[in-house]
Amino acid sequence: MLGSVGKDGLTVLLLVAAIGPVLAFAWFAWWFLRAGKRYDERERAAGRRPPPGY
Repeated sequence: MLGSVGKDGLTVLLLVAAIGPVLAFAWFAWWFLRAGKRYDERERAAGRRPPPGY
């Protein structure tokens, strides 16, 4: 099946396979850290957590 794609198609497929997981991991890390920041801000606003640097 991969042989029918051609050399250029295979190159693109390998590039996507190599770069895709890295981009997905970077996006997930950004999303996860952003969610944690929002959680901390909500906890601080509710008075259940001291301000940063305290």
